[in-house]
Amino acid sequence: ESSLPKKMTQNNKVSCIDRVDKTTEAREVGAEYFPHYEMSNFLKDLDVVILAVPMIEFEDVVLSLPANSLKGKLVVDVCPLNVVPKSIMLKHLGPDVDVLISHPMFGPTVHDDPYASNEWDGRPLVFEKVRISNMRRCTQYLDIFQRARCQMVEMSSEQHDLSTADAEFVTHLTGRLLDRELLPPTPVISKEYAALCDVADLTSSDSFDLFFGMFKFNERAKLMLNKMRDNLAQIERQLAAKEAYLTASAEMKNSDRQSLIAECKVLLQEVLKDGGGEKETKGVPAIKVLPEEPKEVSPKSSSKGKKP
Repeated sequence: ESSLPKKMTQNNKVSCIDRVDKTTEAREVGAEYFPHYEMSNFLKDLDVVILAVPMIEFEDVVLSLPANSLKGKLVVDVCPLNVVPKSIMLKHLGPDVDVLISHPMFGPTVHDDPYASNEWDGRPLVFEKVRISNMRRCTQYLDIFQRARCQMVEMSSEQHDLSTADAEFVTHLTGRLLDRELLPPTPVISKEYAALCDVADLTSSDSFDLFFGMFKFNERAKLMLNKMRDNLAQIERQLAAKEAYLTASAEMKNSDRQSLIAECKVLLQEVLKDGGGEKETKGVPAIKVLPEEPKEVSPKSSSKGKKP
């Protein structure tokens, strides 16, 4: 599958650092792993520093970076919301540090889907050049996405969050509601089903901390969550009402049929009681049963007296 490290290691030297040992993962994509306690060595030869951390940890991570080691470098964030990282970076990073805010609006697809593509072609990358002194370096970094045919969207962090915060939260909420028991593999897959699988796979590869950041730093997230709950309850009510209506309709049809059969039985009993005569019951027209005509007797079988 395509990923940000794989794309970057094609023409660049890439290093990564994490509290968890990522030596194997780094080797697989052609990057060099540094343990967390070697932060200074990690930053020493870098031109661009990408902060790929959950928003709830973002400020702590920025504060943990040695300020002297960041001088003259470009620092980039890739959070799903932009206003909070922007304010934190401007607050804690000195004026000699370039700041680029970005949101790559795509992730890896890991299921076997004929419609899915692991390429970045047409996928949006939203970014804001907040504070850039070395424009050439910034352009070279953005060219990684440009060459991958991403849709490059430059807009302010405020406009980005206003436009996408609710949609991102609802997308990740929906993905977390859908699990593999609700989306089993099928021999024939529709494009719509594949899209649902994409959403579920996207969120399953993300940490809960990332999702919680979307909730915590979006003041409308609780409204979206309540609306989702109300919509589900409404659908349940609609299904129950439709089921009750169809059941009642079937019972009414069965009741009418039984009533008609009962009336027919009463009529037949009245006819037999009257010996085939006419009788008009209340609300029911009279039924006349005609007597059977006598059969004509054959001359050969007629009994006539003989002359004495």
